[in-house]
Amino acid sequence: MPPDRSHDDGPRARGDPGGDAGAGAPRDVVRRMVRALDGVPADLLPSRLCHAALGLLPVSGLAMRLSGDDAAVPLCASDDTAHRIVEIQFILGEGPAVRAAEVFAPVLAPDLAGGPNARRWPLFAPQAVEAGARAVFSVPLGTSTVVLGTMDLYRDAPGMLKAPALRTAMLAADAVTVLLAAFGHGPTPVEGVAAWLHDAENHRTEVYQAAGMIMSQLGLGPDEALALLHARAFRDGRTATEVARDVISRTTDFREND
Repeated sequence: MPPDRSHDDGPRARGDPGGDAGAGAPRDVVRRMVRALDGVPADLLPSRLCHAALGLLPVSGLAMRLSGDDAAVPLCASDDTAHRIVEIQFILGEGPAVRAAEVFAPVLAPDLAGGPNARRWPLFAPQAVEAGARAVFSVPLGTSTVVLGTMDLYRDAPGMLKAPALRTAMLAADAVTVLLAAFGHGPTPVEGVAAWLHDAENHRTEVYQAAGMIMSQLGLGPDEALALLHARAFRDGRTATEVARDVISRTTDFREND
């Protein structure tokens, strides 16, 4: 019986959890991921990357994010629920993705509506269920020494991600890691990833810029301003980047109570 990945308590190297990959051998998984990116324009590449991984897995949706101390920078999301799951976990500071990044191992929550998963993440679980995710599975991107982010999968019904599908998810995450780490080495889809990552960094800069404006408006410190921006995003069901852009364009002023 494969180990219960929903209760990871310490860091370890990612290993084969057993069983066959749902999409075939490791080479097949990587080949299918790369083939899905052939000839894709840079602006469409993040979305295609997400859907390429989603097509390999028996889940309802999928999102990927880059790690950041003060902002969750989304790589891609297959739908609004997947995007919301990423944002909720960063704002609340808890959830499978947070734990997966800490221990560099898959963390599985097969039922967030009750039982040990709901008790483990009392803030995240009800918000995720409300967003449409009954089960959430997170796989880290990167290496044991450099964690780039996470790949978060969800299902709209409860159920464990079985060993073959988990192995496929881990292989897909490794393929994404290679693409992100090797950008700029020739005329390949990876160059499109590099261009998009530059845009993602701009998104993070917008959050910092908006936080600076909130600091000036309210006389707050940087941590308080960032927390207030994320709280507003959470309240309104939007991303931090979207709220930040409104602050920068001066369509949102935190001195005004709404």
